[in-house]
Amino acid sequence: MRAALALAVLAAGLLPVPAVAQQAGTTPAARATVARLNEAILSLMREAAGREPARARLQRFLPVMLDTFDLEAALRVAAAPYFDQSAEPERRQALDAFARRSAAQYVDRFDSYDGQRIEIVGERPAPRGMLLVDTDLVRAGKTPVRLSYLLRPEGDRWRILDVLAKGTVSQLATQRSEFQNTLRGGGLAALTRDLNSNADRILGGA
Repeated sequence: MRAALALAVLAAGLLPVPAVAQQAGTTPAARATVARLNEAILSLMREAAGREPARARLQRFLPVMLDTFDLEAALRVAAAPYFDQSAEPERRQALDAFARRSAAQYVDRFDSYDGQRIEIVGERPAPRGMLLVDTDLVRAGKTPVRLSYLLRPEGDRWRILDVLAKGTVSQLATQRSEFQNTLRGGGLAALTRDLNSNADRILGGA
């Protein structure tokens, strides 16, 4: 799926248009958000190389994910329209499960370290007052892996809404497609169960 698909979902009105500060003043804050996430990812990789258990790495990484990502906005899009149609306790449970599964995926994907580094290589405006920040995961002797972060403003800071692998493959659009069968079959409660079960499988017995 392309970046345009995720942006089309947003343009369809599933999220409100955020209030946008002047770009010149907010861009450093967007880069700071991505830089904090990058450092946490590198810490995950180093901790895995030191054989720290997966559940311990998740507990350390989860607060960073909650702070740098706008997970509620992402889940509102990925689980639309079921998220907004559900009662507040169900939404909270789903959001907790979504955060846990999302953090577990990072623990699983970034599970080794061999001197890699992550560099912010550029930024560009995106529709609806948002911003794309491009990063490269640099590996010795290999082609860098491009990850682009779609951020939306929140007051005087920016938070990540979507991640584009190779600059084009939208995590948010993929999640929206992935969640629909479960949501149609059992609503938000069924999605919560699936997300928690998936996190448990990822973490295994660690």
